[in-house]
Amino acid sequence: MAAQTQLPLAETLASEMSLFQLDETLSVLMEVATDEAADSNGEISDELRQALLDYCEAFGAKVDNIANYIKAQEGEARNAKVEIERLQIRQAVGENRVEKLKGLLKYYMDTRGLRCMKGRLNTISLRRNSQDSLIMDAPDSVPAEFCKLSMTIAVPDWAELIAHLPEDHELRASLAGDGNAFGRREPDNAKLRAALLSGRCILGVQLRRGQHVRLS
Repeated sequence: MAAQTQLPLAETLASEMSLFQLDETLSVLMEVATDEAADSNGEISDELRQALLDYCEAFGAKVDNIANYIKAQEGEARNAKVEIERLQIRQAVGENRVEKLKGLLKYYMDTRGLRCMKGRLNTISLRRNSQDSLIMDAPDSVPAEFCKLSMTIAVPDWAELIAHLPEDHELRASLAGDGNAFGRREPDNAKLRAALLSGRCILGVQLRRGQHVRLS
């Protein structure tokens, strides 16, 4: 009865030995078989033939086990990614609903001059923000001195530019003007804020202290 429940030798080898150990053992067995066949007119012993079969089968089983494990982990990763994306969508929907409802509450309270609304368990109030918000009517019209340029340039072009840039070099025309050939121009909020706080007047740009809805 005990012999009937014993695992086949190939399965036992596959479970007890690593892929590299099986590969090394197979290499040794193949060398032994080659030498034995050379000395015996191409024949090898039944024991050696069976050992080769067992280790080849064990090697194949080990490869299948590794491949199946990788496939299982890839499946877990795909399922996790799908779940993450689903939760991110739920998060975005929830945050959007909160933002819209708070916007409606702020408008309602502003138009009626209310600072707070009390319920039996909760209070909804309007609070001033901790700092001024930077308001721009037309970001594209902000003066160049208050803008920054995010640039992407090929490494060979950059190296050549650093090395030398004569007056008639073709890159000079690309870098001239607003720089849109290499990057994207956008307002530098830090410079704008600093200039406004220092008393500068910039057309279409202002600092404004806003309010937010708070629950307590």
